[in-house]
Amino acid sequence: MKKELQEQDAQLRHYLLGELTPDNQQFIEERLLTDNDFMEQLLIVEDDLIDDYFAEKLSPQQKTNYQKLFLASPEGQQKLRVSKVLKNHLNDFRPENNLLPTFWERIQLTLTQVLSPTVLKAAVALLVLSLGIFSWWVFFQSDARRGLDALAKAYGEQRPLEARITGLPYASYIGPTRFPSQSSATKLKVAEKAFHDLIDDKRTASSLHALGKFSLTQKKFDEAIGYLEEATKLNPHNASIQTDLAVAFLERGKLAKANSLSETAKGDFESCQKHLSLALAENQNSPDALFNLALLHQTTQSWKQAEETWRRFLQIETNSKWIEDAQRYRQIAIESQKD
Repeated sequence: MKKELQEQDAQLRHYLLGELTPDNQQFIEERLLTDNDFMEQLLIVEDDLIDDYFAEKLSPQQKTNYQKLFLASPEGQQKLRVSKVLKNHLNDFRPENNLLPTFWERIQLTLTQVLSPTVLKAAVALLVLSLGIFSWWVFFQSDARRGLDALAKAYGEQRPLEARITGLPYASYIGPTRFPSQSSATKLKVAEKAFHDLIDDKRTASSLHALGKFSLTQKKFDEAIGYLEEATKLNPHNASIQTDLAVAFLERGKLAKANSLSETAKGDFESCQKHLSLALAENQNSPDALFNLALLHQTTQSWKQAEETWRRFLQIETNSKWIEDAQRYRQIAIESQKD
């Protein structure tokens, strides 16, 4: 049994580092759909990997993969920051004869030694409180994080919407009639299970935002608008939520326009404009909001405004792939003004 767990740990470690073949990666993801114990084991391996990252035990390639795959998410960065605090403030008190303690053994050993001095007691109590709050946060956010990570991987090669959903990596637009690849479909099942579990959790702005994003990728625009409008009531100054709500209105409006529902489309485009304005009021240099605003102008054939917004977008965007898309769209806007 112990050997089997060790083999699973090694396999999960390779998975987290992006070292598996596509078939083995798909096998892991399919098992994560139905095996909660396996998911818990993945989270433990993830903690050990953080420890090895700080201890410089990863190869240069592993370190690069780790930074790309894990640290790309805000949740991964937060988890790393908490671990860094523990390392900086607690590891100095580790006994020398305990050469290779585990991550949690170090915490336990440290606490038993540092709680005696009066000066250190308050500092450690504060640190433990912070860790407790973070652990609570991870507990309630794990489904959202797992779902968003799976969603980002699923659409890493194929973008389901022409508009830009916040937090997802660049991918080429697959068009309205194409379907995700088999590999993407597997990752979507992982995401779908995580988001289904999330529905029954506490309805926070972040969980509602995550549910809205998933509904967007499934092109369930009414459902997405419902989640995202609820999220904006809880956190009205969040530019990302406002941007994704605008995306939902934009894509629903495009669908109404294609079906000759001009009044419905007009109302949705006006709502899109409103929420993008709110997003840009919070962050005037948001690439996501500016891209979608330019796309809105393009969709409504406001060619001069579209060209000006694409130009503004190109001044702040750093991702070459998004730049290529914007340059192509901008050229269309320029040519259309000549007609």
